[in-house]
Amino acid sequence: MNASENFVLGVDYGTDSVRTIIVNAANGEELASSVFYYPRWKKQLYCNVNENQFRQHPLDYIEGLEATIKE
Repeated sequence: MNASENFVLGVDYGTDSVRTIIVNAANGEELASSVFYYPRWKKQLYCNVNENQFRQHPLDYIEGLEATIKE
């Protein structure tokens, strides 16, 4: 990566994971991507299947963003 180049960071928060991608803005080349599965979702915390309630915890979003960017 050249310091004078511009890049776009895309973040997609889904139901059970966050996906992050970095792309060269000039040519659309994908430089890296990463997926982080929410640990609280995997443990079925904040979810009640019997009542059809599925909630996310704010830390899942924060931790997921940090993890995918560092990767």
